[in-house]
Amino acid sequence: MVINIRVHRMMIVATGATFVILVAILLTFVFLSKDNDGAIPEPAPHDAMHGEFLPWNEVDKLFPKGSTAMVVDVDSGISFQVQRRGGTSHVDAQPLTAADTAAMKQAYNGHWSWRRRAVIVILPNERNIAASMAGMPHGQGAIPNNDFDGHFCIHFRDSKTHGSHKVDPAHQMMVWKASGTIDEHIQALDREGVIALLFTALDQREYSIASRLIHPDVDSSPLLLELQRIERIKIDNLKALDENKFTVDVRIIFVDSTQEVRQKTLVAINGEGPPWKIDASSLVPLLEPETATVINPVDGWYSQEDWEQ
Repeated sequence: MVINIRVHRMMIVATGATFVILVAILLTFVFLSKDNDGAIPEPAPHDAMHGEFLPWNEVDKLFPKGSTAMVVDVDSGISFQVQRRGGTSHVDAQPLTAADTAAMKQAYNGHWSWRRRAVIVILPNERNIAASMAGMPHGQGAIPNNDFDGHFCIHFRDSKTHGSHKVDPAHQMMVWKASGTIDEHIQALDREGVIALLFTALDQREYSIASRLIHPDVDSSPLLLELQRIERIKIDNLKALDENKFTVDVRIIFVDSTQEVRQKTLVAINGEGPPWKIDASSLVPLLEPETATVINPVDGWYSQEDWEQ
């Protein structure tokens, strides 16, 4: 039998090249799927960016009215300059220039919103302070030509709203996130506190925090993806039935819905805490429209103030 050496060598080269390509594809797939297995991903690039967990009475002195600072959005890394214009229980600020306003709006995906976002406030003395901002222009503004109609709020540890004069749970959750202390605070919560934090996280669309509160006996990723159908959610009533079971009445606005509905579910807590974890199956009834009661039409976007009334 005569063997064509030239053809044989070409076949070996082709086979080897194919093998290298297949290995490269396999390694690429493994790399991409390592952190993308259907779970809600953590914001990877800036998740390690943390600020000091300073109380408001200290920040109020370090960041006086009229002074400027740099605000860095934790999730996106987008930064912009602001000036503190006022505020007694938290900072009322304005973007310094039109370019700063554009950067802030980019952090909110191009749409002003009352949603809270974890931020780091970098002061001129290079102190990095954990904070939370709400991205909606409102009230008065005094910086000309900055394309920002009014001011926006920046909250810090234990700061309060100017309307209710109460600590805002959603802002505090974001301050925990910005300071890197979220797990420490979850550890310290009682059962009712874990339930309240879960619904706060869902309302603010903070699914990475919500996932920390659900018991890991099942993969919660499919449920969390379904819960993204909820645009707003707020607890109206929380009642203990026994040590680990609670009835929860909530108001819900679903994405693209024109109605606000009331829904009830029985939330079960895993009894092996702290930290206490929520049974994922007890959240499924939230997504069952046939058991919901319509209570209000939704005429456009609800502001945070409207929702709290």
